[in-house]
Amino acid sequence: MIQQEILQLFNNGERITNAEVRRRLQTIYDRYNINRKPKATDLLLYGIKTKRVAIK
Repeated sequence: MIQQEILQLFNNGERITNAEVRRRLQTIYDRYNINRKPKATDLLLYGIKTKRVAIK
């Protein structure tokens, strides 16, 4: 359930900042009453591969 929402929220090839990732994850965590701080690396837990890039 959570994984499906996260997959819909983050598109493949989309470049976003870590702050934006945390903001989007926080909305999902709040909806499901998950008491933890969101981190960009949490995406790996839900099967979304990430890599660091410089956004100009």
